[in-house]
Amino acid sequence: MRHNSNPLPANAIQRWKTSLKQTSLIGLSLLSPALLACGPDFPLQLTQDRQYNLSYLPQTAFSQQLSSLAKPLAWQFQDAPAAQEYLWDEVHSRYLSQTRAYENSELSEAQLVLVNSLRDAPSLAQAEQIAAQLKDTLPPALTWYSLGAMAFDAKEYDKASNYFKKVIVLPASERAGRSLWALYSLSRIELLQSKPSPDNAHFAKANAYLMQLQAEVIQGAADPLRLSLASLGEQAYILLHQGQPSIEIAHEEYEAPKIDVALNPTTLDKVIELYATQSAEGDSSGYDSLLMLSRSLMAKNLTELKPLLQHPSVQQLLIAYWQSSANDFAFDGQLTEMGQQVAKILSIFPADGVVLTHGDKLAAIYYQLGDYASAERLIALAKPSGLTWWLTAKLMLQKGDQAQAANAYAQAARHFPTDMSASAANATSQQDAQQQAIEADAEQATYCRIRAEQGVLSLERGDYVDALSQLFASGDEYWQDIAYVAERVLTTAELKLFIDEHVPVMNFEYPKDSDWYDSVEPINNRLRYLLGRRLLREGAIAEAPVYFSNPKLNTSVQDYAKALTTAKSSKGIESARAYWTAAELARHQGMDILGFELAPDYSIYAGMFDLRDWYSPEKLNDKEQQRISASQAVPDKRFHYRYQAAELANKAADLVPHNSQAYAALLCQATGWVFYRDDELARRYYKKYVANGPFVPWAENFGLQCETPDFDRAVKREKANQVAKWNAIYHQLKKPVAFSFAVIAALLGAYAWRRRKRKQ
Repeated sequence: MRHNSNPLPANAIQRWKTSLKQTSLIGLSLLSPALLACGPDFPLQLTQDRQYNLSYLPQTAFSQQLSSLAKPLAWQFQDAPAAQEYLWDEVHSRYLSQTRAYENSELSEAQLVLVNSLRDAPSLAQAEQIAAQLKDTLPPALTWYSLGAMAFDAKEYDKASNYFKKVIVLPASERAGRSLWALYSLSRIELLQSKPSPDNAHFAKANAYLMQLQAEVIQGAADPLRLSLASLGEQAYILLHQGQPSIEIAHEEYEAPKIDVALNPTTLDKVIELYATQSAEGDSSGYDSLLMLSRSLMAKNLTELKPLLQHPSVQQLLIAYWQSSANDFAFDGQLTEMGQQVAKILSIFPADGVVLTHGDKLAAIYYQLGDYASAERLIALAKPSGLTWWLTAKLMLQKGDQAQAANAYAQAARHFPTDMSASAANATSQQDAQQQAIEADAEQATYCRIRAEQGVLSLERGDYVDALSQLFASGDEYWQDIAYVAERVLTTAELKLFIDEHVPVMNFEYPKDSDWYDSVEPINNRLRYLLGRRLLREGAIAEAPVYFSNPKLNTSVQDYAKALTTAKSSKGIESARAYWTAAELARHQGMDILGFELAPDYSIYAGMFDLRDWYSPEKLNDKEQQRISASQAVPDKRFHYRYQAAELANKAADLVPHNSQAYAALLCQATGWVFYRDDELARRYYKKYVANGPFVPWAENFGLQCETPDFDRAVKREKANQVAKWNAIYHQLKKPVAFSFAVIAALLGAYAWRRRKRKQ
């Protein structure tokens, strides 16, 4: 349902369109099997739609905010958790339950055969007959639990309950690890039987079994299936449903806890605590239950919800839910049904006490609703934090005050990430350490986002070197933004100075055989490669090699530089040979030594993807546009280095005899390298060959089937051409010279005759 009231600011529609485009790309990359198989996860570029990205506040994961609602467990697990997966039974073509899957790894082979003979019996009666025969072979706990499980599956709950009770009264040394399983199953039976019952006796019994289960874990009982965690969710279910009208469900299967009940303010705090603890300790059922509870609270009318909002845990739960759902507040420039409901609830949300503890989060929610005045009011009342400064920066940008926004960003960055070392040292369990690691990662991600937005703001203000500095501090997530500023906005001299002063090479173990996406080097090295490629493209071949730390790349770069130097310092076929070496390197290793990190080559993805259609450029200011134009690829076409390689081969062709195989081969290679990409250029190379080159048998497939140029034969052809040239000159001058000699001889003869005549 779409509402037309409460419109967002005028720029919201454009923001939404950009968000939809970006969300579509992320969604496709995450959800489409074809894209998962064929393409990487394309990171977003903040520098593309700057107004939107600077105003956007990322939503926070729901799970990251639940730990503060949790309470430390009263026990510590004495064992590692069992693998939470089902096991495929090849014999019966079925998945086994987690308990049966665990038995496959826990029991001896002999015991497993006996237990399976009970579990796979055609009926409970036959299983009981088999059990009588195994009386002295299988421990009683295993026998009785297996029979209880058979009865439970057959929905003979009274029999199942009797068998499970036999397990829990055994001495601790004889329970064979089945006591917790039996207690949990007994609680499930009571909950199933509570559905049609008008009283709460079954809830009380179920809770008693769960408390006994927890007590045994506190005393050191092994709990590999983490049933004690599941028991927290069951206790929350009991609190929610105890005293409520019975809910009729089919008895075929046990249903997960329902939240569509009248919420009791006196028990709601405890329910939230139980589910949050379950979630924080790694049981996803607690997360799912709190998600359902949040949605149930959102569906309440304001009169019913108002007394519940007096509870701090309810306030915190709703704030966490809103922060994780902020992208759903608006659609097409209008508040959605959810956004309007959040706005209504905020109208009755208690202000006292919340401002000091959650005021910054409430301000963020107001901001995401488009209520900037309320967001600014709450920020003024809330305790300063990284979030309040971040919001302040965005509000200043809304007002067009970039200087104040820059100051607020700097303040926000100082609050992230906080020092987690002290709390990590005090972690009481592996789960605590994992939770703190998750929180640290979330804080680091927030810090990186703030630094990236600082870079975008610096870019907008024309402080380009500072923009790169801020973006570089934001790390890998914003590599495309880093590459854009480094490759297209900064001059080569500015980039070289920045890298020389701030970006040392990082040690990296280069794999012998690896795909491009498996060997991502440190960001320092990648930025240095970007500069090295830029230097090579601009002809600074002597300076480039030092920026290629990869030995193989460094060798290729030096070979390329040497070939170009030789080509320019020599003449004739020697120069052609060097141009050809450079051409081959440019063609076959051009992506690594000459390619643009972003458009048009997308070296970032090894040239496998062209994203220019996804990222339509927005209008830039004149100063930035001039820099972009000055750094553009020549030609500005995908795989631009192939065109450069073709031109190098064309230069080489001009330096070899036109009637040589090398001439035809060089132009054929040049044609093939641009074939299907630039038909006009390919035809030009072909016409040049037709006009000047020799006949070769493979010319029928010119550009598709080419020989390697044979420069040794070209040398012989050049010598033969010189001999032929002199022969032609000889034959051309032979008769005139002979006639000249004859005339001279006749003149000399006549002159001698006349002298003799005079002497006579």
